[in-house]
Amino acid sequence: MPRLVDLTHGFYDGMPSYPADWFPKFVSERSMTPETDPYGTKRTFSYLHVFPHNGTHMEYKLHFYPGTEGIDEVPLGTLIGRACVADLSHKGELDEVTGEDLEKALRPVWQRGDRLLIRTDWLRHNWGRPDYWDRPPYLTPSAAQWAIDNGACLIGFDCLTERPGDAESPVHHALLAAGIPLLEYVTNMHELTQQVVQLIALPTKVAGAEAAPARVIAMEDTHV
Repeated sequence: MPRLVDLTHGFYDGMPSYPADWFPKFVSERSMTPETDPYGTKRTFSYLHVFPHNGTHMEYKLHFYPGTEGIDEVPLGTLIGRACVADLSHKGELDEVTGEDLEKALRPVWQRGDRLLIRTDWLRHNWGRPDYWDRPPYLTPSAAQWAIDNGACLIGFDCLTERPGDAESPVHHALLAAGIPLLEYVTNMHELTQQVVQLIALPTKVAGAEAAPARVIAMEDTHV
């Protein structure tokens, strides 16, 4: 039996969200309770107001490229398979994650077609801080180019995608143009004991959406 590690930063009422008026918060409410069930069967029904970009989620081409594929069109083969973890947990506030960092961390184990997980532990240590989105480590265009050049089929991470305040979003543009889905708000990578794992990253299938919440699980081989 493989060892399972949940890498999902889930949704919950009152969770922090990006501090902008246009960024909706996650809200759940009871649309039926055992007391209001009209048939007396004491059922519970919930109504979820989900803005997918709050918790662990996957983004695909439509996020930045109008008229292209949405989250329901990510190839199934991309979502499950071998993944390599780049342990960059030494990165601190506003540190860059570069292609050179990825090359150094991954070259001994990397294979073309792998899924890439970047660990900084920023989310783990800083979630809930008022400046969470202002001072994290972030990916650089060279990191995106490394992923493209080395055949990554998916990239997940626990830091920010772009340099804070960079409205040009070069990392999003490069990766999504290359057909590489982004898996944001991954967590718990410190619980992994192996650099190479099997990854299951399944976004909710929503037609015409640019992103969706994802349940992300790593499987470690206990026979190694």
